[in-house]
Amino acid sequence: MHFSQMSWLLALLMGTITNASDILGVDLVFPRNETYAPTEWFPIVFAFQNPERARYLNLALGHTIWNLDDTNNSHTFLHDLRWTNWTGEDPFYAYQYFGFLKDEGRWRVRWTLDWQSCDEDSFGDNPSDAKIISNSSTWSTWFTLQSSAPKVDLVAATANKTCPGEYGMTINVTDKTMQVPRGVTWSGGDYTNRTCAVVASSAPTPTSDPCQVHIDKTIVASMEASLHTQLCNGLNPPSDCADDKNNAAQQLAVGGISCMLAAAGALGLFLV
Repeated sequence: MHFSQMSWLLALLMGTITNASDILGVDLVFPRNETYAPTEWFPIVFAFQNPERARYLNLALGHTIWNLDDTNNSHTFLHDLRWTNWTGEDPFYAYQYFGFLKDEGRWRVRWTLDWQSCDEDSFGDNPSDAKIISNSSTWSTWFTLQSSAPKVDLVAATANKTCPGEYGMTINVTDKTMQVPRGVTWSGGDYTNRTCAVVASSAPTPTSDPCQVHIDKTIVASMEASLHTQLCNGLNPPSDCADDKNNAAQQLAVGGISCMLAAAGALGLFLV
């Protein structure tokens, strides 16, 4: 009897784990509904948990930032996810730094995630009426910029063990994929080999858990390095970009010398 109960419990646990592996979580991990000091470059960071499940969903992510004291002051940004390597790091981060969040005030971030999936019934029963299922979900959060507040710290901000679930959403993506029939218009076909995923329709879908995402110092350093590269490639690069250019020139010179030495070595073989 005890063995049966333990077996049932183990089966239930394994089922929970299996189902969890099907769940794609998309979360706004920074900012949250808190107060931060204004900064020259303010990050907006999204995290995709279990990102491999996003591979065939043709995701589109965009967000708009409003100044609540001046509703005409808004900025919209679209993340290009078309060629993302979803099978790399977990979680996968989509982020952008903004230079207009330098003044005190109350701000709102409204973000929208669009995704598409196979219509399994129409694909199998009547290909002539086959279609792609389109879905969209929109979320909002608010934050405050105040000079006396703590500086932006992504490591500290994502170290909390508890946080509201209002910052994200989940999609229950099954293991099943299908080829999109010819004649069905689908913008995701170019970079998915016309393959779409089947999304489970069963409810309830697990709630998002952005608290599982913890940004460490290595990730922050990588993000800041990417920002620095963008600035150095811009119209008004910072003064420390000269070092990067000198290093690049030195690497190019070394590479050129190496090629010359390799060519000389090959020539020497022929001479012998």
